[in-house]
Amino acid sequence: MKELIAILRISLQFFTILPLAKTVQWTEKRTARSLFVLPWIGILLGLMFYSFLQLLHYSPITAIVSSILVLLLPLVLTGGLHVDGWMDVSDAYFSHQSKEKKLQILSDPHVGSFAILSLIVLLLLRFSAIYELTSLSSLSVWACITVFTLPRIGAAFLVMRDKPAKDTGLAAYFQKGVTKWSIYAFIVMSLFLVAIFIVFIDNKFIIFFFAGFLWLWIRFYRSQFGGVTGDVIGATIEGGETFLWIILWLSHVFAMA
Repeated sequence: MKELIAILRISLQFFTILPLAKTVQWTEKRTARSLFVLPWIGILLGLMFYSFLQLLHYSPITAIVSSILVLLLPLVLTGGLHVDGWMDVSDAYFSHQSKEKKLQILSDPHVGSFAILSLIVLLLLRFSAIYELTSLSSLSVWACITVFTLPRIGAAFLVMRDKPAKDTGLAAYFQKGVTKWSIYAFIVMSLFLVAIFIVFIDNKFIIFFFAGFLWLWIRFYRSQFGGVTGDVIGATIEGGETFLWIILWLSHVFAMA
């Protein structure tokens, strides 16, 4: 039980803004097992997102302001951790340099113009989808949970299974304690969660759309960087969430047509 609590504290401190693991020793085994918690953090974020949205629904705040506030909520709770990855990947990709140079750009703490532009596009697309869905009152709690959980399942699996683009960095660090059996256990847990989503979510096909998105994303970042990195994982989560919001919105539009 103490080991489980330590892993939970490490996960919450790293993936959220909660300072819970300052007195816990970070080991390779604990760090690798914290990846099991990442999908459950997605479930927690989905519940908080939906609850906050319902609270705003009974307030005098307009739909536009409500959409902006719920858009910002997960960004605040995660401390912008994954947004940084999206911006770095954008800078590296639009540099049109060699793989080696792109990896250097990923490690560069400076932010380029393409990073800012790509973030603006990402947030505008996400805001548009959330605003339309909230205006039509077509967001269920299971839809919110799925949007935040599926990208984190995919991201954690990529860290555990795919080849790191470099020997240093977050992806390589998290992968050090991963074993073959931990990968199997994570797959079983993920299939269990996906099965629950299939049962309860209305738009079941978004799971298959996300599988297609993840396949294309893997082909993309392997061709650009040669493997997975911490920034790629962050971009997987941010890009995956935005993709799922858009799919939910489009599915509702086509259902009304």
